[in-house]
Amino acid sequence: MGFPSMSELEPPGSPENRREASQWLAIVADDLAAAEAVARLSSPLLGVAAYHLQQAAEKLMKALLVLNSEPFRHTHDLNDLVTRLLPLYPRLAPTLNALRGLTAWSVAFRYPGLEETYGAPPSISEIERIGALLAAFAADAGRLVGDA
Repeated sequence: MGFPSMSELEPPGSPENRREASQWLAIVADDLAAAEAVARLSSPLLGVAAYHLQQAAEKLMKALLVLNSEPFRHTHDLNDLVTRLLPLYPRLAPTLNALRGLTAWSVAFRYPGLEETYGAPPSISEIERIGALLAAFAADAGRLVGDA
């Protein structure tokens, strides 16, 4: 799934907001690297990879909110974060909406007994697809944040 380039948008944010957003994006990079690493093991840890992808999506959205001086509550609910971002980045609706479903990944594979509620972890192909989507989105966000 492609998405409009944020690099075409006017860079928002004060220097302080840009620095803080950059810090959030550094954590996004760590979560993406962790997801990729555990997905590539000889016995892939798909639930752990899914968790880190959800965390990357969450922190990426929070970075964009910080960049725009938009306060947010402590939450793992990507639906809430997407709803807050859509007015700021309406052209990103396809990407943001594609990430809404990852909210469950914040807990689904992290606690025993939830498989009845959430089912099995996503497949390796789904992990790779979401990882690629998030990596592209993060790279574009990094260009928007710029050198902080």
